[in-house]
Order: sequence, then structure tokens, then C-alpha cells
Amino acid sequence: MSDEILSSAQHSPSNPTEQPRDSAFAAPRRALLIALALGWGFDLLFYRRAPGISFPIYALLVVVALALLSLSERVRPRWSNLWIVAPLLFFAAMFAIRSNFVLSFLNFAATLALLTLLAAYYSQGSLPSLGLLGYPFLPLGTLGHAAARPPKLISGSVDLKSVTARTERNVEPLLRGVLLAIPVLFIFTMLLASADLVFAEQVREFLSIEILADILEWLWRLALILGAAWFLAGGFAYALRPRASSEPGGALAKVLETVGKPVSMGYFEAGVVVGLVDLLFLAFVRVQFEYLFGGQANISQAGFTYSEYARRGFFELVSVAVLSLGLVLGLQWLTRRRSVREGRAARTLNSLLIGLVLVILASAFQRLMLYEQAYGYTELRVLSHVFMIWLAVGLVWFFVTQWMRPDRFAVGAFVCALGFVTTLNAINLDAFVARQNIARFHLTRKVDAWYLTTLSDDALPWVISFADSLRGKDQEILSDHLDRRLAWYAEHPAALYGPSFHFGRWQAYGVLQQWHDEGAELDPSPSSRPAHEPPRPPTEGNR
Repeated sequence: MSDEILSSAQHSPSNPTEQPRDSAFAAPRRALLIALALGWGFDLLFYRRAPGISFPIYALLVVVALALLSLSERVRPRWSNLWIVAPLLFFAAMFAIRSNFVLSFLNFAATLALLTLLAAYYSQGSLPSLGLLGYPFLPLGTLGHAAARPPKLISGSVDLKSVTARTERNVEPLLRGVLLAIPVLFIFTMLLASADLVFAEQVREFLSIEILADILEWLWRLALILGAAWFLAGGFAYALRPRASSEPGGALAKVLETVGKPVSMGYFEAGVVVGLVDLLFLAFVRVQFEYLFGGQANISQAGFTYSEYARRGFFELVSVAVLSLGLVLGLQWLTRRRSVREGRAARTLNSLLIGLVLVILASAFQRLMLYEQAYGYTELRVLSHVFMIWLAVGLVWFFVTQWMRPDRFAVGAFVCALGFVTTLNAINLDAFVARQNIARFHLTRKVDAWYLTTLSDDALPWVISFADSLRGKDQEILSDHLDRRLAWYAEHPAALYGPSFHFGRWQAYGVLQQWHDEGAELDPSPSSRPAHEPPRPPTEGNR
């Protein structure tokens, strides 16, 4: 069973007649030049700029560069693995649309993870056969390969011996000439500066500490360009590597298999563990059907109110569900099964456990809904709701695959993780929280105005439309917050234009400007110009 979950199948080329390529690029210089161009683009799009549309543009450039190099090197992609490109570009685009910090981080992480998977499986391998632990560990392995491969590209495109010999012939005379010129230049500079005041001022500015700071900044930017180019060149080399005899995650599978053998256990011990957990969950599920799902009358007989009983425990129950899935997967890895009968019995116990965990998740879901109705919606509570839905999908997928294709559970779990982030993007997390709290206010007349001010720009259209519905201190809290938001945009116009353009920020600024134009009175702004003045396009001076 450990082979079914953690190991990778042996690779078979997509074209049986295709011969293995040489280990080096046919044109390594082209790959290096493209990587250097992308490194320069990294500096141009990201250095000292707020992240925005630059991120999906750069992700698209990397994918296009990989495709062009693949064509020039005559490397056929593994078409069955190229579905990775679609979610990769989707999450990169959503990074420039959604403003919520957690969602931006998830979009960023998903894009980078998919880029590493694309590099590992672009030309070979079968992604569905990647083991469960391969998904979190493979990106690290890909980065390691990318860091180690550029020296081969450089040696294949540059005659290092010739360069070294030429450097030895030219550098020593150059250094001697510079050392001899320093005292001569110093004397002539002092005399010329004494003769002309304007020239003296220019010399003083040139020798000031600001020049040193500029030089250090240029060196830092050069290091960023070369660092980005290094990893990109290595990533291209890894993606277009020669045909291999094993999957990219094969080495990890061998290590895990070696580790698992000394600590493996028998079928009977694992069955006792799962069986006893099943009995415990059965007792808990019976209580849920009798009290939580059975109505308030049964709870009152037990001496509790419905709110005391139901509005707690959801995070604990989600933890139980996650730990249960980990328990089943761990026991499958460690358990030795000597016959088909033992495997069928283990799958039956696991299936019962999964069914009970689904009921526990339903209990957690209902408890969280009741808590939200009583106390309102927050980012964490909505994240928990969406996570529970996709965890339930993953549990159902585990139930199906353990009876049909156990080796396909990992790819399904990976798709569930992508589905979790996709759902958060689709509902627009902060906007959803704002809408639900506003709807709750119209029913209960209760709202946490301060919490609304902590939401990102994604929620501003709904928060602004709701501000006039409040009175007193709550309205003052929202108005002050909107004043500060608009003043921030007035002081940071570059965040709305060029590579920093971000749909969430652009939409937020538009509704804030409209709110101001319709009569809202701004507080005095620390800016040197009125906060409501439309921001100017960024120039070299205000970037």
C-alpha cells in the first residue's frame, strides 16, 4: 500500500521512437540570453514596485520562454501534463485581481508551486503518479535542480579556458594602470576644482555619500537580475532535460519506502487502531443525530440551551477530521498486508471511518453556521467553511480511490487544494465577508464596524454603499477609515499605474473617489496636495 500512495510509476516516453538527447542544450547561449532577459524583466517589473499586473505578465513570459526554448531544442512536451499551465496562469492573474493578503499569498504560492511542477513534468513523467508527499517536497527538489544546472549551460556556451587566459593577460595591466592614474587624477582634479566653482560643486556631488549609495543599489539590482536569471536558466534546463528512467519524485519515494520498512506494523495492530477509533466516532455521531441534528427539544432535556450546545467545537471537529485522514494514510504506509483478504478488511474499516468523519464534518459545518449567525462573519470563519467543503470532497475521493485506484489519491488531493484556493477567489473572500455581515445587519441591526475597516480593498465597494446605513460612532468609524484609504491613494499614485496596476486597488480608488465626489468630507490629509486630487501617472521621481 505504501507503493500506492507514495511511490511513482516508471516513466515511459510519450514517443517510443524518440531517442534520448544529449545532456546539454543544443544552443545553450540562447537559453542563457533568454534567462538574462527575463532577469532584467524581473528587475523592471518588480524592483521597488507594488505587486500587481506585473506578476501574471511575468508568469506568462516564463511559460512562453519555456515553450520557445522547447521548440528551438526540439523537445516535445508531455501533453498530458500541460494542464498545469491553465491553473498556473489563473492563479497568477488572480494575484493581480484580489487584494486580500491571505488570498494573495495563496495565489502567489500556488503559482510558484505550479511553475515548479511544470518544470519537473514539462517533457516527461506522469503527474498523476506523483506520490502524496511528492507534492509538497517536489518544488524544493526542482529549485535544487535549477540552482545546480546553470554551470553546465555556461560551460557549454563559453570557452572558460580562453576567457581565463584572456583575463589574466588583460586584468593585471589594467589594475596597474588604474593604480598609476589615481594620484595623477587626484592632482588634476584638485587644480581644476580650484579654478572653477561649478566644476568644484559637481566634483563634490560626485564624491558625496549619495553616489556610494547609488552604486550599492545598482550592485544589488544587478545581483537580483543575475539571481533570477540563474534560477530561470536552471529551471529551463531541468524542464528540457534528457529522457529519464524514473519519475521526478522517484528518489523521494525510495527514501520514504526505506524509512517505512523498519517501523512497519502488522495488519492486526492497524485494524485494532482503526476499529477502536470507529467505535469512538460512532458514539459521537449518535450524539450528533440525537441532539445537534435532532432539534432543540432534546438539548433542553439534557440541560443545555441550543446556543450553549451548538455554538462551539467547530475548530476541534475540523482538527479531528484532518487528523483522521492523516491517521488512515499513515497506517496504510506502515501496514504490511499479506493477502487480498487483509487488504479488503482494511479498506472496509477505513471506509467506515471516512463515513463517520463526513458526519463529524457536517456537525462542524452546522455549528460554524450557527456561530456566524450569532456573531457575524470573519475571514477565518469563511476560510474554515470553504476548507471543510473541500476536505469533504477529498475524503470522498479517498473513499473512491482506495477501492479502485489507490495510486490516484494524491493527484485528487492536489486538485482539492487548487479547488480550495479557486473557491476563495471565486467568492472574493473579503467581499463575501462584507456582504454577509451587511445582510446580517439588516436582519439583526448588529454589525462590527471596526472589523469592516480591517477588510482589504476587495470589500470597499460594499463597505462604502453600507456606510450611509449606519449612525453615530459606527458611521464615524467607517468614514474615518475611508478618509484614510483615499488619502493613502493620493500619496501613492504609482500603485495605480504601470506594472503596479492592480484591479482591486483600481476598483477601490474608483469607488472612494465617487464617494468623495458625492459629498463626503475628508479629514485634513498629511499630503502636500488635496487627498481627492486624482493621482498623477508615476514619474522617475515618485516611483
